[in-house]
Amino acid sequence: MSEQEYLLTIPDTIIDDQDIPQMDLATKCRLKRERLFEDSLLKKLHPKFYHEHFMKYPVLNISFSKCKGNTLGDFVLNLCKALAAVIQAFLQDMKRQNKIDVFESMHYTDLKEMYMVYQRLKRESSTKALEYTSLPLRMFESLSDFVVEEYGQYILLVDEYDIPFTSTYLAKWSKDDKHTARNIIKLLYQTMLKDNNHLIKGVLFGVFEVPLTEMGSGANNIKEIRMVPTDEKDIRASILTADCPHSRDGLDALTDSFWFNAKEVEQMLDQSTSWCAKVADYKMFIMDQIREWYNGYFIGRFKGKYNPWSVSSYIETLCTLLSNQDTPDIKEIARSAARKYWVTTGTTEMIDAQIDRYPSEFIHMAKRLL
Repeated sequence: MSEQEYLLTIPDTIIDDQDIPQMDLATKCRLKRERLFEDSLLKKLHPKFYHEHFMKYPVLNISFSKCKGNTLGDFVLNLCKALAAVIQAFLQDMKRQNKIDVFESMHYTDLKEMYMVYQRLKRESSTKALEYTSLPLRMFESLSDFVVEEYGQYILLVDEYDIPFTSTYLAKWSKDDKHTARNIIKLLYQTMLKDNNHLIKGVLFGVFEVPLTEMGSGANNIKEIRMVPTDEKDIRASILTADCPHSRDGLDALTDSFWFNAKEVEQMLDQSTSWCAKVADYKMFIMDQIREWYNGYFIGRFKGKYNPWSVSSYIETLCTLLSNQDTPDIKEIARSAARKYWVTTGTTEMIDAQIDRYPSEFIHMAKRLL
């Protein structure tokens, strides 16, 4: 779902304006963005920065979460698919706004052609994709040129940037195929980051640290923001004294900002009552269910953190179930809404491989943790 599609799902009543029926789509989306950030800490604590940068730049949000495959051909197709999803969102946005002048531009034509090449390729066998190993790079270049022409310089967000690297590492391919895959990734990241004159800022999200500089991608001057302390002794201390905050300057400064704390979860429940009023009467019982299922994570020295995806999914499921019944058994529904949401979002292949490679060290660390 693109950002605009998401904003369209938010009721227009969030906008405090009498002229809603006469508003065009772009104006509605802009006002909804402003309303969503109205009470944010960013606006309260850094108003100058907020007004200087808010809604000033386009964002390319690329997810590489599915960039893996049984063969090199599958891998190339999935890289193209990740980029095609972003391209499709921009093409649909242009069509929705009926920007006729854009349809005639060279960069729009190139972008649409790249998308059509991918559409034709995905109907072929994965072996055919081996003839198009340069397609991911060409797709990104076309996307970048189009966005710059239409909107200007942009911010790049790459979610699960480590998946292409880890999946290649774990793949049971030939040595030559792995080498080819690494070159594709290296050139793609070099184009997205180092050689990109249109980039204002690039933000990469991932689980495993990938040394992009050492790979020769040219992605230099990367600042890492970790969820756990960088010092090994501090990691051990985190296990022993997890209720002791340690937020500080430097690479670990945002450790206490990851995931939800109990107060934030309660705020979510309070806000959900506007969708489902029945939550208010059983808030404490529902909070107990959330605490039983999703509490107990360690982030640095902070314990009692809640998994955002699981908590959000639980509240959404709960409100949906309650809204679909006239006289619901709220406690029973609160119990049935609790399930293992997060386990469906990823795999443990990389961890499994490391356990197989270093079994004695894993046993030692597991004992310390327990």
